[in-house]
Amino acid sequence: MGDASTNSEFPYQSQRMAVCAHLYANEQRQRFESYADYGEGVRNNAKRGIELNERNGNKCATQTGKVRAQQLASGEAISLETVKRMHSYLSRAETYYDNADSTSDCGYISYLLWGGKAALGWSRNKLRELGELNEG
Repeated sequence: MGDASTNSEFPYQSQRMAVCAHLYANEQRQRFESYADYGEGVRNNAKRGIELNERNGNKCATQTGKVRAQQLASGEAISLETVKRMHSYLSRAETYYDNADSTSDCGYISYLLWGGKAALGWSRNKLRELGELNEG
């Protein structure tokens, strides 16, 4: 609140306080807002991933991926941070899904557990809508 640039842009302390309060409130809103507006495709992919993983001895994916699948399959709301993690993982791991030899391939199953391509599209669109995706 006291740096030269901020003081120049907002000469009155009350203005600087209002800006800080706004930024803090926005951060809190984003931290606690959650979203469940992903479609049936996301839920169905997660359900399919759970089914395939069970057939495969439940050996694929991390515990986080398994929990994510349960959340998505049941239609639970997920936080903005989780949407960001979904987008990050699905963007990186898409190649494992695309290049899988069979539906018993762990990369394929793990990708589905996170909601598959439907979740990649949804998370990308949600982050764009929220102004959280910086595409260079």
